[in-house]
Amino acid sequence: LELIKKLSMTCRSHLDDDENKQKQRELQEKLNGKMTLQEYNMVHDAQDDEEFLQQYRKQRMEEMRQQLYSGQQFKQVFDITTGEGFLDTVDKEHKSTLVMIHIYEDDIPGSESLNGCMICLAAEYPMVKFCRVKSSLIGASTRFTSSALPALLIYKGGELIGNFVRITDQLGDDFFAVDLEAFLQECGLLPEKDVVLLTSIQNPSACFSEDSDLEID
Repeated sequence: LELIKKLSMTCRSHLDDDENKQKQRELQEKLNGKMTLQEYNMVHDAQDDEEFLQQYRKQRMEEMRQQLYSGQQFKQVFDITTGEGFLDTVDKEHKSTLVMIHIYEDDIPGSESLNGCMICLAAEYPMVKFCRVKSSLIGASTRFTSSALPALLIYKGGELIGNFVRITDQLGDDFFAVDLEAFLQECGLLPEKDVVLLTSIQNPSACFSEDSDLEID
């Protein structure tokens, strides 16, 4: 039941007479960091609350900056092998840690591209925990596998803050790390690159170890 709750991917709906009240709730959720820019734009036109969106983006950037300066470093993609492992990954990380989980199957178009992108981004964003799990290992249905994968779920403090089913609808079947990076930054779910570079300059060991294979051009 807990796994189902964590994996629930529902669409927001509301009655016309509750529209104003619902909008206020959504704005509050957004301020609390529980709603992405993409989710907000799906509910309201982009021209609405432009000033608020800019303020929200600034707030998200500051949260990302604080996360980069302190916290555990991961630097790799972790494989989840069970439903219990999925729950532990979501619930047992520090509340400030972003956890990105790719749900995939090998024969689904776009899964290989997303796996490769996550390997690259894990090295560039060491404070973000990147994980992947096969849908069959967490009991996902055949219908879910065929219609929703590859899916990218993003959690913080145990809460689902990013929900991108069939992410290939936005990025296509063949995409690169820079494409995924730009998409997540647009949604307010990754810090801008200059924040990462600033952190790396002030604390080089935060992103690179002595035996790292990564080189700076």
